[in-house]
Amino acid sequence: MMKKNFRLFITSDIISQLGAGMILVALNWYIIDIYHSNSLIAIVANINVVAGMFISLIAMGVLKCINAKWLAISSYCFRIFFIVLALVLFKMNLDKKLAIYLLALSGGIGWNLYFPASKDILNSFTAEDNTLQINSFAEISMQVGLLAATLFSGILYRYVGFENILVIGIILFVSSLLIFSAVKYSKQNKIKVDEKVKLFPYLLKEKWLLLLGIVLYIPFIGTNVITTALPGYIKDHLSGNSINYGITDTMYGVGACLASFVLPFIVKYFNKEKLILFLFAFSIILGTVLSLNQKLSLAIGYIFLLGMVEPVIRTIMYTRTMQIVPSTLLGAIVAFWNFINLILQFFANYGVGKVMDEVGPQWGFIIYAGLMIVGSLIFMGIKKSYKTT
Repeated sequence: MMKKNFRLFITSDIISQLGAGMILVALNWYIIDIYHSNSLIAIVANINVVAGMFISLIAMGVLKCINAKWLAISSYCFRIFFIVLALVLFKMNLDKKLAIYLLALSGGIGWNLYFPASKDILNSFTAEDNTLQINSFAEISMQVGLLAATLFSGILYRYVGFENILVIGIILFVSSLLIFSAVKYSKQNKIKVDEKVKLFPYLLKEKWLLLLGIVLYIPFIGTNVITTALPGYIKDHLSGNSINYGITDTMYGVGACLASFVLPFIVKYFNKEKLILFLFAFSIILGTVLSLNQKLSLAIGYIFLLGMVEPVIRTIMYTRTMQIVPSTLLGAIVAFWNFINLILQFFANYGVGKVMDEVGPQWGFIIYAGLMIVGSLIFMGIKKSYKTT
């Protein structure tokens, strides 16, 4: 039964990520294509972020007392509702910027309800000896969905148009919702947290976990910076088109899938903490090289390598988190970390959009490299607690 539920969960997750990724890639290219504005991409990203901050606070509270499956189902409903509303505005040729903002809300509300709830559900499938494998497989499922999305989105944008991509996205989310609804999930110990361990007293006692959350989420912020920077970088810096953009973004997913697949074998031979520091250093070098790059073919290769870096950091650190944090608090702590991440993401998005418009599109990757430097320094500061707790 558990294997069947896990298969259903992973299948629904792949389809969901396919829909979300396809709409995100197409939306970013639509903004560059029609409005020629990196700042507008950053504004859209920050609407997503602000909505996510609000939703993360809600998720932090409700995950302690309601079933995570119903929270995830509500995330699908919000996503579908806002995409349908945006599509109506586009079809009726009404306020197209409002439609763009509604799509940003769809991502902000939908993802930030779904992510902590899905981690709570994923935790129910794990045992002591399969945690890394389960997390690696979950990372693969996410990247497979995003990979397929980026592969097809640029081509679909060119030949069927943005509005039809929204129709496809709605169909994918509805399909994913139907499959996810078949997952059997019940949290056996879903009692009020104050009967066991309280969230904020626990975090005050284990203060280093606040910094762990920042390090864990810096790869997410880095991915978002790449997402914000890449359309302008491809179009204005490298003179590419939507298909070039789709292929380049696809290579990130190829790298991520490959890295997630080989990760369970790699960690048998390398010290995990040293591997994390190496990958942070490697990502800093890649960000710097991308800022200096002038060739589209090389950019594709560098983005592929970046795809191999960030999911590995996330997977290793999240696996360690599941070993450290009490299971009754895991969903709430992930939601709290997500809230902090969104605050940082807001400033990162704003900085990327402004700097790219005023200085040059390649500077988005300088900001990315700086972000990864911060992550490596924080990790070095908490390395002892991370290893021994």
